[in-house]
Amino acid sequence: MSVSLAEQRVETRHLQRENEAQAAKLRELELQKTEMDTLKLQQQAQTAKLELQKTELEKQKTELEKQKIEGEKQKTELEKQKIEGEKQKTELEKQKIEGEKQKIEGEKQKTELEKQKIEGEKQKTELEKQKTEGDKLKQQLQVQAAEMITLKARSNVTENQVGALKRDGEVKQVAFSASLLASGSGTIGPFNTQTNLVFAYVFSNIGNAYNPNTGFFIAPRANFIQECNLSASSVIINVDLVYPS
Repeated sequence: MSVSLAEQRVETRHLQRENEAQAAKLRELELQKTEMDTLKLQQQAQTAKLELQKTELEKQKTELEKQKIEGEKQKTELEKQKIEGEKQKTELEKQKIEGEKQKIEGEKQKTELEKQKIEGEKQKTELEKQKTEGDKLKQQLQVQAAEMITLKARSNVTENQVGALKRDGEVKQVAFSASLLASGSGTIGPFNTQTNLVFAYVFSNIGNAYNPNTGFFIAPRANFIQECNLSASSVIINVDLVYPS
């Protein structure tokens, strides 16, 4: 009994030791499990955090893609604006060139107009010269015509004088030749009343019967034969015979 009891005691102690060892081992396992759970929770937290970071990164990536697309759009728009600006610049250059051409053409036209103006002035001057020359020639012709008339009148007077001298012999003869103007032609009058025309420019005055101051020619005797030659244009001249009383 004693041996068996002692063995049982030994066995009991041995079992107690094994139980204690197993309990310690169980406690260790519990601790390891707790640590594993803690690690698992930490890992889950880290995984969730990583997921959040991943989601945030995806969002940032999406935003960057959007920004990239927007940047590409802006770049494309800038390229379009650049191309449009180049077109506008080219158009402005064309307009500038066209404006320069029009300016040059305008200058040419202005120069041509100036030339035409100068040519017109030359032609006008030439016409004025020709007109002046024509007027001079006309005046010369009128003077020559007047001189011819005067010469004809003088010739007639001279012939009459010669004839009168032949007829009257030794009797005193009278004759004169005179004109209203010194030379050329001109206008005298018009007059509203009857006016004596004084032929003040005397060419010849045989017998001094003509008075150039009054315009009177006084015949020296009653049976005097008078012949009068007058040259005038568009006028009526009355010749009165005055005999001495």
